[in-house]
Amino acid sequence: MEAINKLIEIIKKAKSLVILSHVGPDGDTLGSMLALKEILAQLGTIDKIDAIIVGKIPDLYTFLPGIAEVKNPGDKNLYQNYDLSITVDCGSIDRLGDSVDLFRNAKASANIDHHVSNTNFAQINWIEPKASSTGQILYKIIELLKVNLTKNIATNLYTAILTDTGGFKFENTKPETLQICAKLLEAGVDPTFIYKKCYESKTLSMVRLQARAVDQAVFLDDNKIAYASVTRQLLDLFGAYDDHVDGISETLRQVNTVEVALVFKETIKGDTKVSFRSNGLNVCEIARFFGGGGHKLAAGCTVQKNIPDSINEVLPIVKKQVSKLSLNS
Repeated sequence: MEAINKLIEIIKKAKSLVILSHVGPDGDTLGSMLALKEILAQLGTIDKIDAIIVGKIPDLYTFLPGIAEVKNPGDKNLYQNYDLSITVDCGSIDRLGDSVDLFRNAKASANIDHHVSNTNFAQINWIEPKASSTGQILYKIIELLKVNLTKNIATNLYTAILTDTGGFKFENTKPETLQICAKLLEAGVDPTFIYKKCYESKTLSMVRLQARAVDQAVFLDDNKIAYASVTRQLLDLFGAYDDHVDGISETLRQVNTVEVALVFKETIKGDTKVSFRSNGLNVCEIARFFGGGGHKLAAGCTVQKNIPDSINEVLPIVKKQVSKLSLNS
């Protein structure tokens, strides 16, 4: 509670505040950021509150209330030195990308997150690894600050929780998770609408990209390991964006023989972003070895090499861990 109390104390004194999402934004970081912005705006004591996204808003999340008001790090209307910067769902400072200076230049900084691999990079670190999502953590601040739970706040928090629990199917879905979601529904959330937007609203280019990637996926070690490669050329072929890759690793993980699924995606810089999904193996430990992190069954990292070299570097470690898992089971 010490971190929470310190954060609330600084929030009540702040006149300018910036909320930062992580690169490659997902439903948790975006929903949490937008919910927090409205929560803090209700206080009526902060003159300027900005919400920052690095890059393009993913197509899946353009429905989120308040998303049109987010800004990029290069926006001319931003302050250079905010009283407080708050990161949401960021496991490490490198996940801030081009918004890192906004974080560092603020007079005070806070880090709200649920990743077990969080590096505690802020002055105030509110980390709850047992929470399903950052959205679940932020529900507490509504009660602590005694603000109104509006339909817009509830929609953003529900989206954060829904997407980080995989539609409530991951093991991080706990009784408290669903109890909070029940309260969000009471505030006016439309669960069918949000589910359709998050899971049943894919563009044709996204479907074609994912179909090709899955079709060309490689299966190893008695089909216990599956991986797909997504190059810039493949993205361009289908007119797809980086966020259209989301979901490929989850599809591969669902194959009944697979223990670990990976996606190797070429970045604009030529590096390789690796996404891990598991049915039991702790892939967070593997991601950490390469400077990444995440959760036990879902993690990621960036390897400073091209896709073929990244595959050659990552796969031997994955194979070794899967082999250990098989011996112990």
